[in-house]
Amino acid sequence: MEDDSAIFNSIANRMTGFLYRCQLDEHYTMLNMFGRVQALTGYAMGDLVHNAKASYIALILDEDVPAVDEAVEKALEEDRGWDVDYRITRQDGEVVWVNENGGGVKDESGEVLYLEGVVVDINERKENELLRRQQSDIVESHSASIVKETQTILNMLKTLRLLSLNASIEAARAGDAGRGFAVVADEVKNLAERTGQSADEITRLTSELDKLLH
Repeated sequence: MEDDSAIFNSIANRMTGFLYRCQLDEHYTMLNMFGRVQALTGYAMGDLVHNAKASYIALILDEDVPAVDEAVEKALEEDRGWDVDYRITRQDGEVVWVNENGGGVKDESGEVLYLEGVVVDINERKENELLRRQQSDIVESHSASIVKETQTILNMLKTLRLLSLNASIEAARAGDAGRGFAVVADEVKNLAERTGQSADEITRLTSELDKLLH
């Protein structure tokens, strides 16, 4: 019959990460690890267990450590599990995103004996999220520029309509001599109105696009 470690390794090796049990100390000292530890971290399992060559917390980017600590502390206080994304630096220097789901194991008095959970590779998902966010920012920037330019056009069209109205009045005063000018003024007015409707439609569509992006 297989022992527990063989079973854990068999299950964990089907994941893109590893299972762990560690101490609640400043290093999150690993006591047991099962699965694709080296594939994810670049370190052999034996290098991390009991901090033989490196502590696991040393792999976590300095700016992400506070978020991890806070997630663990809050979860232990509320007697629940934690779920946190953060970055680690592999042994080869590559930075990758991981997700950790874990929880505390306590004794009958409520004292924490150790922590245990699972760490998985989410680098591809995070890169896709970043790409979508960058694309969204670009579209949002272009949309803002379109709205600004459209507003400029609308302001110009208001002036054009006013000039057309004034021209029509002057043409009427001129009588027969002003009929040709009146026709031109009417055409300018119609053109301004049609262009204004198009500009309004562009503004509406741009606003709807912004709503979809958010």
